[in-house]
Amino acid sequence: MADRVREIADRARAAGRLGLDTEFVGEGRYQPLLCLVQIALPDGEIVLLDPIAEPFDPAPLADVLADPDIEVVLHAARQDVALLRRDWGQPVRGVFDTQIAAGFAGLRAQMGYDALLKATLRLQVQKGASFTRWDRRPLTSEQLAYARGDVEHLLAVADVLQERLLAAGRLDWAREECRYLEDVDDRRDVDLLFGRLPKINTLDAEQRAVAYELVVWREDTAKAADKPPSTVLM
Repeated sequence: MADRVREIADRARAAGRLGLDTEFVGEGRYQPLLCLVQIALPDGEIVLLDPIAEPFDPAPLADVLADPDIEVVLHAARQDVALLRRDWGQPVRGVFDTQIAAGFAGLRAQMGYDALLKATLRLQVQKGASFTRWDRRPLTSEQLAYARGDVEHLLAVADVLQERLLAAGRLDWAREECRYLEDVDDRRDVDLLFGRLPKINTLDAEQRAVAYELVVWREDTAKAADKPPSTVLM
């Protein structure tokens, strides 16, 4: 698997581009669990990487995603970017978010991927595995087909949008808006969580110290149990 991951990374780097999506499960967990990574290479190959069934070292791919000279095409990228940053330890640069781009191209804001496929490529895709447990193994043929479909036409959609944006003089605007996604981070910061406690500024120094320790305890307990912090009594 290590050689395969490096090969994919090398091919993406050589092409200067890749399409990307992830499947994850967040419900009932401390933080979302990365379950599948789908990659579309410019030569048409689609690769599914399964960190649950076959764990792998993501470092070669993480290095590619962190390279600002490599275009990383995603749709509604915020959660994907945050999840990969946390799990793979590097930011995602060079993001081109087709949902953001669609808005600048005059299409509906917050447009879903299926609707965008129809609007740009005149493709109607039937999907049946959107509401599924991606953390269960083995994955079904329906799940695998759904996952592949999320990136199969992603680069072609980006091409159409970029052509429209270039003609309208808005491509740089869209790229600038996408750049804000590079800083998205879903790691939980204890100091920020403490600062958001209701009426925290009304407490005296001793009470604030106790409250801070409770926040730390709740985060550690929730993380160890892989449960939402809201389910841990404080």
